[in-house]
Amino acid sequence: MNVVLVTAMAAYLVTMSSSAAQNMKRLSGADFLSVCTNPADEAGFCQGYVQAVVDGLHRPGEDFCPPVTTSRANVVDDVVDQLRTEPRLRGASAFSVVYAYLVVTFPCA
Repeated sequence: MNVVLVTAMAAYLVTMSSSAAQNMKRLSGADFLSVCTNPADEAGFCQGYVQAVVDGLHRPGEDFCPPVTTSRANVVDDVVDQLRTEPRLRGASAFSVVYAYLVVTFPCA
């Protein structure tokens, strides 16, 4: 695991507010890990979740700029790997983990 990537993601997550999610159940990083590593689960949910993050917040050229060769499956795999190796990310919302991964991994130039 890239130490710089994990450190940057952790720092980013600390700065994000969780007050809006306090009144409702949120999908946590631990939930995302559980669902996305369950052989009975269809990969479509996890890839759809990543796409929802991208569609819901992505402002071209501002938030993150993944190369056209980046697939949702690649993002799911990378986020799952990070959640496996970094237990401290599991308590954050899945949205925050996915979004932080995208921002840190694919910064816009």
